[in-house]
Amino acid sequence: MDFLVDEVQLWDGTDSPIQPRRSVEVRDGRIYWIGAASEWQGNRSNVRVIDGRARTLIPGLMDCHVHYSSPGGPDWIARFTDPLPELTIRAVELAETSLRSGVTTARDVGAPHSVNIRLAQAAHAGEIRAPNIHAAGTWIAHRGTYVAFARHFGESGELRAAIKAEIEAGADLIKVALAPWNENARPENSPEIPFDDKLLAVAVEEAHRAKFKIACHANDPASCHIAARAGVDSLEHGMFLEPADLQAMTNNGTYLVPTMSVWDAMLHYARTVGWPENRKKRAGDLRDSSRKAVSRAITMGVRIALGTDAGGGAARHGRIAREAELMVESGMDPRDALMAGTSIAAKLIGEPDRGTIEKGKIADLVLLDGNPLENISSLRLIAAVFQGGRRVG
Repeated sequence: MDFLVDEVQLWDGTDSPIQPRRSVEVRDGRIYWIGAASEWQGNRSNVRVIDGRARTLIPGLMDCHVHYSSPGGPDWIARFTDPLPELTIRAVELAETSLRSGVTTARDVGAPHSVNIRLAQAAHAGEIRAPNIHAAGTWIAHRGTYVAFARHFGESGELRAAIKAEIEAGADLIKVALAPWNENARPENSPEIPFDDKLLAVAVEEAHRAKFKIACHANDPASCHIAARAGVDSLEHGMFLEPADLQAMTNNGTYLVPTMSVWDAMLHYARTVGWPENRKKRAGDLRDSSRKAVSRAITMGVRIALGTDAGGGAARHGRIAREAELMVESGMDPRDALMAGTSIAAKLIGEPDRGTIEKGKIADLVLLDGNPLENISSLRLIAAVFQGGRRVG
């Protein structure tokens, strides 16, 4: 669909100020022309004109941490063990929900049975309405830790084989999970985190040798300490990162994907579902630690990319605006929060043709009935979503 967004406020995804009364022409799925509305030389009878007055046009949003095979909610972990047909149908439905919320690109960083790989392939083939998905296949974790439906290993050879298996299955990136031993699984005299720095170095080497990026789940103090120093491409969650960890991430160029929607949703369910006190306390501790870590990361210049962990935690899909709001509440400027979900996210994911509104780039765009640089909650006021120049929401 060729079209012109006319007389719109334009934010191009960079640290530039918003530009008033701009027009953006899209042809053949790409941005063809950008300029002052008064300077457009085309023929309005030959193009569909979309009224942009009192609206703001921004790049399509990117969610760097989702799990489409689970709906989130108070029992999100159990939903990963639902029958495969249910997981598959749900993933398709939730991917479209995400797309309609303005997410035109996403990383699905873990699914049972590699459901996300098949989902990404269907999205790329145009068979379903979904974001442009980069799928990590199945989580890779040390035996005796994390969830039962991950791909487990016990030594470095098995770890290398697991990474190769995910690549051969069609994964776009690798996802590893650092975590303490499960209850009653810790052998005597073993370290708290069996997926230690030596094993993580093996994983980073193996992934990077294959020219794949590696994302690392780390959400306890010891795991955060290990992951921050390993040279992974992104550290996911990181709610217990200390200043020295953040400095190591800055030195290594590691992105932080904070997923603050996790504890935000947990606090909601703790109140509404009547969770026991220990779960309520856990949610409160995550909130306090996460806010502190993100505030420090902002101050120290750590590169931050937006990710909700929708499905992988209690957070529901289609609520990326809430993650951006939480970033701003933690001290991030609205423009920086928007860049975390557009141009910075594009660099982490590896999408140079997306993330900003520039001539020649893919026309992934979101039209809003508000200005998110003035009020980040305007991300909730979606007037239209375009993916590859096609209106999808």
